[in-house]
Amino acid sequence: MPPPNKANVTALQRNAAALLKLLGGDDDARLRFWEIFKGITTPVEVRLIDQQMSVAAETINRVTESIKGLQKTAGGMN
Repeated sequence: MPPPNKANVTALQRNAAALLKLLGGDDDARLRFWEIFKGITTPVEVRLIDQQMSVAAETINRVTESIKGLQKTAGGMN
């Protein structure tokens, strides 16, 4: 996954801050909301990262097998 674009990160930070302002309430209410939000999104992010890691591992395995095949073919050409 490519690194995030700095402009996108800044926009996300501003949007999150604006959302928290819209909630109103005191700092404790906003912190409670944030903790609930993190509790909902964090498991999803972990599943996505796990899925991406599985795809990357499978890709690496396929590349490794391809390279082994190339080495075998190149060895037979000598």
